[in-house]
Amino acid sequence: MNAGIVKILGAAGGLLLTVVLLIVIMISGDTIAGCAVPAPMGQGLTGKPGSSAPVSLAGYNTAQLTLARDIVAVGEQRRIPETGITAALMAATTESGLRNYANSGVPESLSYPNDAIGSDHDSVGPFQLRASVWAGRLGGMGGLMDPHRQIGWFYDQAEAVPNWQTSDPAALAQAVERSAYPDAYAAKRDTAGALYREFRGAGAGTAPAADDGESCTTAPEIGGAGSGFGARVLAAGMRELGLPYVWGGGNATGPTGGGFDCSGLVLFAVAQASDGRIVLAHYTGSQQRDPRGVPVPIDQMQPGDAVYFTSRGETDSHHVGLFAGTDSAGHPLILNAPDSGIPVRVQPLADFAGDHMDARRFGVQQQNTDARM
Repeated sequence: MNAGIVKILGAAGGLLLTVVLLIVIMISGDTIAGCAVPAPMGQGLTGKPGSSAPVSLAGYNTAQLTLARDIVAVGEQRRIPETGITAALMAATTESGLRNYANSGVPESLSYPNDAIGSDHDSVGPFQLRASVWAGRLGGMGGLMDPHRQIGWFYDQAEAVPNWQTSDPAALAQAVERSAYPDAYAAKRDTAGALYREFRGAGAGTAPAADDGESCTTAPEIGGAGSGFGARVLAAGMRELGLPYVWGGGNATGPTGGGFDCSGLVLFAVAQASDGRIVLAHYTGSQQRDPRGVPVPIDQMQPGDAVYFTSRGETDSHHVGLFAGTDSAGHPLILNAPDSGIPVRVQPLADFAGDHMDARRFGVQQQNTDARM
């Protein structure tokens, strides 16, 4: 992993991630032939192609535009189509006006960085998630108040909607948010479209398709250099791609209940790679503290290393996945079982940029033993 990846992984929030991406663009000075160059932030009027009625973005402040840019960037990094990114922008502009809301009725939320304080039930964040429903599934209040975690939540939920890739963006936003006012999202269609055009290409290394039909996106290159044991760990996990998320699912021999949860997938992959000689606990915190796991600096991870995620303000990890190498643009990837309704998959490690990350390498002793055999 190079220094650029370390900068991306070290981003504590959306604004810092945006600054890093801008620095990369300014330093390189290069563009991909045939690809659109994203417009500078907040350039007044932007209209629908062929339209005589441009939409003004001048009323949005820097924090709001940064959130919109991050929604586009994360969507492009995850290869979400334009309809899905537009749906996310429609939802965030409708639910919060692109603000990270705390809630006066949820005192704990007030201790986290926020753009405004609301009082709608127990809803917080840019997508107005109910704390009573989602806090436990998104890493506690720290995860819930992290705009990047909420952006990832929206795309995770969208991908679970049947035929989501071809859905109308307003309908997709409603399918995810399940609002009592289902027609509200369509009113933000033009604004969302203008924001998408303003920040299209913000996902570094995943610029939009050229006008001539050639794609400028980069295909993932799963795996890469690593230890023989790590390669076996990743290979075992990759065989389970597409299996359903099942809470408590997975053991040393395979899926249980038809699928895996995050720690069950790692437990299984490590057990398979070690021929059953390393069987981890079925809990992220216990796995992370297991003495058989050697701590590894994030910038020295190899495919097959386990990555544990801890929300800001928390002391115990809430999620784990397997480092899956990088795509051809150098962006790090993670194999994981994300959440209910979302199958085992590979996704950008940048989706977890708001979390503290700890890497562990299992099988080091066995790797040394294998080398002597």
